[in-house]
Amino acid sequence: MLFAAASVLALGLAGSPAFAQSEATGEEANDEIVVTGFRASLENALNAKRDSNLIIESVTAEDIGKFPDQNVAESLQRLPGIQIDRENGQGSKVRIRGLEQNVTLLNGELFVSGLEVYKVGEGNYNRNDSLEGVPSELIGGIEVFKSPNASLLEGGLGGIVNLKTRNPLDLQDGLTVAGNFKMSKGSEIGGWKPAGAAVFGYNFNDRLGIIASFSYEQTKNHVNVLGGDNRGNWAFADGRRDTATVPTNYYAPEYRYITDRDQYRRRWGASLGVNFRPTDELEVSAQYFHSDLKIDTREASAKFPFGQGESQGLVGSYNINENGVLTDGTVRAQSAEVISFVDVSKIKSDNVQFGIDWDNDTNFRASIMADYSSSKMGREVANNDVRFTAYGVRGPGTTGPQPGFTPNPAAPATFDFTYKNGDFPSFGIAPGSPQDLFSNPAYGFFKSHWAFGDRSDIKGHSIRADFGYDVDDSDTNTITLSAGFRYGQRTVDFTSGRYLADYRGKGELDSTAIPAAERVPGYSYNWTPYGYFQDGAIGYKICDLPEANKPAAFAGCTRFGNSPALITPYQTMTSNPERVETIDNFAGGGHVAGDTVLVADRSQMTNALQWIQSLYPDTPFSFFADPLQTYRVKEETKSGYVMADLGGLDDPYHVNVGLRIVNTSLTIDQNQPASADPSYWGTDSWNGVLRDFNTVRTVRRYTDFLPSVNAVFNLSEGDKVRFSAARVVARQPLVSLGQGFATQFTRDPADDLFKFTNGSRGNAELDPFRAYQFDLGFEHYFGNQGLLSAGFFWKEVDSFIVNETVAVFVNDQAGGRLGPVSQPANGSGGRVKGFELAGQYAFDFGLGFTANYTFSDTSTDFSTDFSNKLPLPGVSKHSANGQIYFEKYGFAARASYSWRSKQYLGNFGFADGGTTRTLGIYQKSYGQLDGQISYKITDNFEVFAEAINITKADTSVYLQFPELPFRYESGSRRIYGGVKFNF
Repeated sequence: MLFAAASVLALGLAGSPAFAQSEATGEEANDEIVVTGFRASLENALNAKRDSNLIIESVTAEDIGKFPDQNVAESLQRLPGIQIDRENGQGSKVRIRGLEQNVTLLNGELFVSGLEVYKVGEGNYNRNDSLEGVPSELIGGIEVFKSPNASLLEGGLGGIVNLKTRNPLDLQDGLTVAGNFKMSKGSEIGGWKPAGAAVFGYNFNDRLGIIASFSYEQTKNHVNVLGGDNRGNWAFADGRRDTATVPTNYYAPEYRYITDRDQYRRRWGASLGVNFRPTDELEVSAQYFHSDLKIDTREASAKFPFGQGESQGLVGSYNINENGVLTDGTVRAQSAEVISFVDVSKIKSDNVQFGIDWDNDTNFRASIMADYSSSKMGREVANNDVRFTAYGVRGPGTTGPQPGFTPNPAAPATFDFTYKNGDFPSFGIAPGSPQDLFSNPAYGFFKSHWAFGDRSDIKGHSIRADFGYDVDDSDTNTITLSAGFRYGQRTVDFTSGRYLADYRGKGELDSTAIPAAERVPGYSYNWTPYGYFQDGAIGYKICDLPEANKPAAFAGCTRFGNSPALITPYQTMTSNPERVETIDNFAGGGHVAGDTVLVADRSQMTNALQWIQSLYPDTPFSFFADPLQTYRVKEETKSGYVMADLGGLDDPYHVNVGLRIVNTSLTIDQNQPASADPSYWGTDSWNGVLRDFNTVRTVRRYTDFLPSVNAVFNLSEGDKVRFSAARVVARQPLVSLGQGFATQFTRDPADDLFKFTNGSRGNAELDPFRAYQFDLGFEHYFGNQGLLSAGFFWKEVDSFIVNETVAVFVNDQAGGRLGPVSQPANGSGGRVKGFELAGQYAFDFGLGFTANYTFSDTSTDFSTDFSNKLPLPGVSKHSANGQIYFEKYGFAARASYSWRSKQYLGNFGFADGGTTRTLGIYQKSYGQLDGQISYKITDNFEVFAEAINITKADTSVYLQFPELPFRYESGSRRIYGGVKFNF
């Protein structure tokens, strides 16, 4: 750990964490314990909970470099009141009592992981504050504070997660070496991948200590996914194209995606800690923490259109239930397509801390801590659509009027597919359509290609000072006064952009260069000779010009008609078989007819720019930042606190009262179009990025007063009552503050026009989350690691930030249309109340268990077309965790089960003709079983095996009705096997 003051501050023990003498002694004793197993890890966590004067849960390492789980978030989910979100089988975001608005610290100060703001998947879903990039081997322990005191850093509505590194002065004298080596494998994908860690420490007679840690891990994982929820053009009644033949209204998504997804991860990390104690009174320390994560996600998705766009609607027989859910039927569609999507993200972060702690064992102490953090994220994404139904393109010639042609003439014009509903629906090919549609290369045309990327750069620094004074340092009626101040600054620069093709070499014009005197009134000269979608159906934009402006060679041409070919060369699966990848047992089998699907080879797409440039060697590509998805947020905070602690070692009570004052300054730079008719780098708004824009700077300043009181009363040697009350504040999501207006478009084959489908935008005027919270708890300690506890909590939240879906009119190639736009807003307040029950015990013969249950009842003013007073998004009303373990004679085994009930995730809205419909999104209950087994061959050498998600539990999300599937992700089991050593 950084230094004594910071360590005790992180523990949040009694009164002033930095200076409560009685508590510091206990903490030092805990750090000196060399834990040797999971049983000892639980004992240390239990002692920390009992000794703390705050409401706290903790996880400690079983030994140096030996954390209880492979993933930091997975370990936290075992604690009472803790739930986690998962992404591709990995624990990611932590929820405390169901709330995601928490703050993650490293040794008591702000921590930057690089995953504060990022996007995932073909739908470009915004994500934030993931812990999946933190190597667990570099962590000595984790603490979760459910109640704050005034000295703790603000920012958690649910609580505070504090990651702790090790203090080398707590090691035994001399050299310490520990580590592990293991191999891992995912259940649905072949091959084993390596991982390992090593820790080296040296303690020079408790005066100088050095510790260095290194970790490396590769994993690969496979999941099967139901997607398409990002496509906003659903229909129910007037919006459907089959209303004339299907009188019964039903929910028809724009597309269903059946996705076969592989993910490859490479993560390595390093940390270095130096603690120097030149005298008994003074300790100086430095800590460096580095992590480097690469995530390579490769998806292949078969797309099935339903309600709009490429669908002609239901044909033949069908069944629709009383809720308007299609349970089975046959749909006729113009397009049969498979998309290959490859997303490669690289995230690096560095955190550096320096500290000085002075304590001469009198009644005054002081400490200073400085922190610097930075991270960079780069994301490159490549996309390709393969068309298996006939597709018309421009050409075949590249000059003069052209008739257009079909490069895959063997393909059918339409096809009929069958649909069988379920959490993970099944799609077949109806009689009369080619049964080998997705596996016959004669049908496959590489229809369209595009590439984009994201960049983020996060920097932060802070300095703080803490002081403590014992008014009365006796063992009874002790009074300690504390005070401190902190200055912090953090900036987030996020850039999203597109790789655009430069068509100037092919003769495309720049309309903005046409002189004003030659312009025809009513035409918008706002486009330039660049393009994002490399799709053969798109002809020269010159053909859209008024005839007076067209060069003679383009006279009379139409862009989606007789235009010469612009985006060439054209490639099919027969002309370019080297581009074809065959996927057998697609999406686990049984969900796409034939179970074998041909796709564009995803292994060729891992370098997006290089890949797309190789396909069009005569057309140069460059990265263009999209101003509407590019933003900068700077946060500056000045805070101070005063605090008093009452109660000493011999007192049956401890009371802490304090006030923290935080002044926040936000500077938000967003971009918006410079006029009602701005120009674009690209031939269209949907086919490029905005060129003419203004940067709008919003400056916000506000001050929060955060009082807190914490009290502990010892009713007897084993019984405690705790009470806490506090005002808390949590920061707004950065992407919600900064994001501009992002829009999505798709081509409608009925008229060959690109039309607006859906969008999202941010809100610089968002206020932070604020709440009053109250806790009351009882703990009974008994026997050998015995605990029975009950706690009640209540939060009154002033205002939640909610994502609203509203219908917005957006201009497109067809003249504009209403479409769903998601935007954050400060909603009304809400209430979170509930209770936690926990118990644990360790029997003398080696068996032990832990168990906990949380009830969390929330209410807000959120509503849908079907319900009012909906719960807070992401909060499960019921959750439970249990572990049973056995350790004896060097053998150890452990089974862990985590479960959470149904949760409301938010609203989904869509424009259905002239009606905007709003439905709720819900995730079904989820339970996961994990297990570990190990044998200690010697005191220094151990072999082990671990399995995560043994039963391969699936994640299922539905829209309003449990039988209306919205998202699905199959469960994947991961197994590890290896050795651990410690010298």
